Amino acid sequence: MKHFLSFLVVVFAGLFLALFIKSSRDPSKETKPVLRVFASSSFIAQWGPGPWLRTQFEQTCDCRVEFFDGADSTILMQRLKSEARVGADIVLGFDQYDLEMAKAGINWKTISVQNLEFEDDAKPAMSSAEFVPFDFGVMSFVFRKSELPQFPKTLDDFLKPEWKGQIAMQDPRTSSPGLQFLLWLIQVRGEDGAWEYLKKFNPQVKAYSTSWSMAYGLFTKGQAATVFSYTTSPVYHKVEEKNLDVVAVELNEGHPLQFEFMGIPANCQNCELAQKFADLVLSKDGQKVIMEKNYMFPVIKGVKDGTIFAEIPPYKLRPYESVPSQAERERLLRKWSALRRME
Repeated sequence: MKHFLSFLVVVFAGLFLALFIKSSRDPSKETKPVLRVFASSSFIAQWGPGPWLRTQFEQTCDCRVEFFDGADSTILMQRLKSEARVGADIVLGFDQYDLEMAKAGINWKTISVQNLEFEDDAKPAMSSAEFVPFDFGVMSFVFRKSELPQFPKTLDDFLKPEWKGQIAMQDPRTSSPGLQFLLWLIQVRGEDGAWEYLKKFNPQVKAYSTSWSMAYGLFTKGQAATVFSYTTSPVYHKVEEKNLDVVAVELNEGHPLQFEFMGIPANCQNCELAQKFADLVLSKDGQKVIMEKNYMFPVIKGVKDGTIFAEIPPYKLRPYESVPSQAERERLLRKWSALRRME
C-alpha cells in the first residue's frame, strides 16, 4: 500500500510539473510589453482622446498602454522627473513654455515625422526634432453675444467702465493661458506699456483663477461676462450644448498661439512602440479624435476639412516668437505679483 501511495505521489507530481512547464511556455501567458504614456489629465480622461488612442493602439501593437496622469503641463514635467524610476516611453501635453524645463536634465529622442504635411500655422513650432506639436489653439476672449451690444475690437476696449469686475482671467504663475496673456501684452505693447496697461486692466478682472477650467467656470456660471480662452471654445458649446450664443472676438492687435507637444525620452524602454504611438497621434484618424475631444486645432493638413472647426474664421495671429527663458519668465512673474500686491 505504501508503495502504491508513493507511486501516486510521483505520478501526480510529474503531471503538475508538466502542466506548469506547459503553462510557463504558453505564449498567451507571457507578459506583453507596456507602453508608458505620461500625459495631462485632459488627454487621458474618459472624455479626452487618450482612451480612444489606447484602444486603437492595443488592437495592433500586441502590448498594453498604461497612462500616468500628469494633471496640467507643469505638474506633468515635475512628475516625469520625480518618477524617473518608472520610466516614460512617451510624454504628451506640455506647451511651449515647458520646453526649457523639459530639456533640463532629460535627454530626448528624435521623433520621425516624415511624409507628414503640417498646417502652416503649426510649422513655426517645429524648430526642434525632439518636440513635435500635436494640436494648437488660438487665444482670445469669449463672450455671450446676446449680452453684448458691441464686440470689443482692441485691448483698450476692455478698459471701459462697463467691464469693471466682469473679466475672468488665469493667474500667469499657475496657468499657461494666464502666462500667454501676460507675454502677449508684452509682445504687443512692450514691457513698460504692458505694466501700465495692467494697472488699468486689473480692476476689470473678476478673479485671476489658478487654472483655465476655474476661470472658464466663472464664465459658464454667469459670474463673469467674458473669459480669456480659445477661439475653439464656442465649438464646444455648439456641439455639446447646441448653444450658438457663445463667440470668440477678434482683436486688432492679433492673437497668440498655444501649442501642445509630445516627446520621447532617450531612456525609454519601448522606444519603437513610442514612435508608433506618435505616428497614431499624428495620423489623420488620431488628429481628428484629438481635435474633437480636446477642442483644439489639428496640426496635420486636411483633418479639419468638412468639420465644424473649418467654419471658424481665420484670426489675425501674432508672430510665433521665441519663448523667454525660465529666468526671464520668473522675473516677469515677480513684477506681475508685485503689481497685484500694490492694488
